[in-house]
Amino acid sequence: MLKVGTRNWTALSCSTVGLALALTYAAPARADGEFFQLDIAEGATDFSLAIARGRLNLGGNYARYDGGSSGSLSLLWSIPVDPLGTFKVGPSVARILSDTDPDRTRVGAKITFERWSPTEFGHLFLLGEYSTIDNSYFGLVQTGFGNSGFAAELSVGGSDNYSAITAAVSKRIGEGPLVLRAGYRFKAETLFVGFAINTF
Repeated sequence: MLKVGTRNWTALSCSTVGLALALTYAAPARADGEFFQLDIAEGATDFSLAIARGRLNLGGNYARYDGGSSGSLSLLWSIPVDPLGTFKVGPSVARILSDTDPDRTRVGAKITFERWSPTEFGHLFLLGEYSTIDNSYFGLVQTGFGNSGFAAELSVGGSDNYSAITAAVSKRIGEGPLVLRAGYRFKAETLFVGFAINTF
């Protein structure tokens, strides 16, 4: 059954207003691109995607874990704020499937912030996300090392139902979009391997 509380409807209305204001006042758009990532660990699989076309951004993720699975989709509008970075805001929907409890569908709003900047050693990428659905959040710091194709990252995430801290290293293969990655999840105490395709 679809559960949409007053608080979620308020958040959704605010995000709709934000989208309308962004359409009127936003600055030039970022480049188009796609990002797909799959991580596999013992007892868990995580998939995420991001597709940008002009100012419009489609995001999604799916996670399978012991006891159930969850997935979400968001449609966000970019608002560049030079020189700070780029904010994105819009509606989101999540579906939680449990092996023991009733399935749930939630509607809410999501806001993200991201910043990419060159450094003397390569680049620095910052990402922060917050969704009103279960108060979920995600933060990422990634450093790239020049033309080597190597990068290292540290991320934290959580919600009303879970928390995670993850460290990972990655290597871009040649000049193409394929990236191989591996890392460690501290709360779950498990290693993972994966890959990403990044055309941004």
